[in-house]
Amino acid sequence: MKEKYFSWFLCFAMVISTLSFSACKSKEKGPVTAPEFKVMTLKGSSVPIFLDMVGQAEGIPTIDIRARVEGYLMNWSFQEGSIVKKGQPLFMIEQEQYKNNLDYARADLDNKTAAWEKAKLDVARLKPLLATNAISQNDYDVAVTTEKQTRAAVASSKADLEQAKLNLSYTSMDSPITGYIGAVQVRPGNLVGRGESTLLATVSAVDPMYVNFQMNETDYLAIMRYVSTHKGFLTKSGPIKVYLTLADKRKYAIPGDIDFMDRNINPTTGTIALRAKVANPENIIKPGNYCQVQLVLGARDSTVIVPQSALTIVQGKYFAFEVGDSNKVSRVPVLTGRSFENKIVINAGLKPGSKIMLEGFQKFQEGMKINPVMVEDTLTLPGPGSL
Repeated sequence: MKEKYFSWFLCFAMVISTLSFSACKSKEKGPVTAPEFKVMTLKGSSVPIFLDMVGQAEGIPTIDIRARVEGYLMNWSFQEGSIVKKGQPLFMIEQEQYKNNLDYARADLDNKTAAWEKAKLDVARLKPLLATNAISQNDYDVAVTTEKQTRAAVASSKADLEQAKLNLSYTSMDSPITGYIGAVQVRPGNLVGRGESTLLATVSAVDPMYVNFQMNETDYLAIMRYVSTHKGFLTKSGPIKVYLTLADKRKYAIPGDIDFMDRNINPTTGTIALRAKVANPENIIKPGNYCQVQLVLGARDSTVIVPQSALTIVQGKYFAFEVGDSNKVSRVPVLTGRSFENKIVINAGLKPGSKIMLEGFQKFQEGMKINPVMVEDTLTLPGPGSL
């Protein structure tokens, strides 16, 4: 019986040993391989240096079309809100009264001219008689005085005639410039110009367009000091360029030039007023449009650009994952600048030649070693005006 139990125990032990050996064998590990992640070596790029401000478009000149004579408005000959050409007829005020006034002024001038001609003949006729004492000095003086009075009356009548012509011309109003015309303020049949120059419509120039904006005093001083120490800056690069982003967040294709800077700093706001002149051949910009103004001052070389997805935010601060010696990864803080689409400028923390991880941040451990899969740095920023 003992031998039977011994044999059974021996078999059980052999089975356990076999299972244990198999289990130990299954737990054996092969050589550890570092995980693969995409890595990019950063290169330096030229990044524009500029200021951002808010501007508003203005049509210069903007002219009010007003009734300068009294009368009933007859009609207008344009489409409200459209472009009108210089010299294009706009409004008509009834003309009958002013045509009658013109006819009267002409007739009055003819009458005064005839009286003057007679007075001149009287003086010419009486002058020889005065020399022979055929008439008294008083008679001759009266004739001379009458000639002077009739001559003055002719001059006054000529002025009345010119005023009558002018008043008649005021009944027909043409556009003084090419530009947008707004809504008509007075409808036909209404009396205009009585005691005031009634506003009928407003016309604003469209090409070029002007954009007004404000620059703070600190930025103004920085620019002026730069220009002062770089005497050939404006001569070499021409007027400082201005680029616009319109309200739809799209860039305006044509850059403008600064054509005006105010004489003083506003003591209330601490800003100085500037104005840019921008071509507007397709009439995209209208007076009153708000836009973002970018004032390009130059460019900064050897600046790195990274994908925004290559950064992580911890407690409001940006970090990148730099790959150092022996392909070990460390998390480094970075100072970010302007972003554009899916790219962002790094102002500090990385430099040309730095290697950064592009993925795998969820698996990051300080000092971990990776097997880099190199990706070429093709990141660039658009030129000035596209940022």
